[in-house]
Amino acid sequence: METNRRAGIAQGLVIVLIGLLPMMAIVTLMPIVPALVRNFQHVPHIQTLAPLVLSAPGLCVALFSPFAGVLTDRLGRRRLLLIFATLYGLGGVLPYFLSSFEALFAGRLLLGVGEAFILTVGNALLGDYFEREERAKWLMWQSLIGPLAGVFLVTGSGRLSMIEWNLPFLIYGVALLLAAFAFFTVFEPKLDRTHRADLGEPGTATMMAFPTGLMSRIALSTFVLSALYFVYTLQFSLALDEMGIKNGSDLGKWTALASVGVPVGSILYKFMARRQVSLQFTAVFALLGVGMIGIGLNQGLPATIAAAFVQQLGAGMVIPVLISWGLRELPERFRGRGMGWWCSAFFLGQFVSPLLVTLLRGWTGGLLPTFFTCGAVCLALAAGQQLLGRRPAVRLRAS
Repeated sequence: METNRRAGIAQGLVIVLIGLLPMMAIVTLMPIVPALVRNFQHVPHIQTLAPLVLSAPGLCVALFSPFAGVLTDRLGRRRLLLIFATLYGLGGVLPYFLSSFEALFAGRLLLGVGEAFILTVGNALLGDYFEREERAKWLMWQSLIGPLAGVFLVTGSGRLSMIEWNLPFLIYGVALLLAAFAFFTVFEPKLDRTHRADLGEPGTATMMAFPTGLMSRIALSTFVLSALYFVYTLQFSLALDEMGIKNGSDLGKWTALASVGVPVGSILYKFMARRQVSLQFTAVFALLGVGMIGIGLNQGLPATIAAAFVQQLGAGMVIPVLISWGLRELPERFRGRGMGWWCSAFFLGQFVSPLLVTLLRGWTGGLLPTFFTCGAVCLALAAGQQLLGRRPAVRLRAS
């Protein structure tokens, strides 16, 4: 049912909570990977399969998000959000109640399918509910809360696993609470008549084609930036290990110190939200580039952590810049489908990033030179944004 209700704090909170689910899908289980290996040591290739338990939901998001986007535009936002938030929660807690590895993996796949739909709907609702400045505010809060929630999730999961190794799976029941909260707060945004025409409803105006060229540029830019963004996320602890920081406690301490840059970067984005998109991308690529080059130079631990902080400043801006850009460029009538493709491109970049590092590592001869090379690529992209003097994608002209 459509309504003219105005979105406020409750709807913004739903969108912030939705944005935490991808991080929650991975970090909640990080402390129990060794326990997974021990508990399922009879399973062939468990050393390879255990890490896949963490990454399987991300691959599901990459595969199913375009389909989720089509259904979001055709069937509406609210119904899909409630259904798939419930599926995310049920898939998440399922491994606690079933003892086989097959059931555990199936639960992770169900969680991933739910995540694909929830993220697509959540990004579409962000565009439906809020205008440009309000979007920037809620994206900032999402980026501020995410790192804090991650610390509590990892700590809480670790403590729960000491009681019973599979107890952390129950944390995913939070998604069921989100579904209940959304039931009372999320409303279906009003669709205009033009939107109805594009969905092919009887007696409506001429249909407008999906902007494939525009969406391809958005998806390609998102994929490239995501692959570079996750180089640090997935490899920084290994880089510190190469520098001689072997103790797990020290790795966590220095990584946490550098990650303070993420919420600072999200605040920086809030101040840059009114600037041209090309300038926002220039800032993101420049910060990522300077940070990764500094890490790659290996000038001692203090200099490395300072460089990592700079990289994390850029990382705090990446998702807000990408999402706000996509919402601004895409026509409202294709917002759901466009955000589906956006989610697919972002998580495909996450999946490809380790493969990119492996390829570059073979060429450069080590992980630290690979950081330097990725940083140089980022700086080249930053310079290109300014030299070309144009946005990463062209606005769709009115037909």
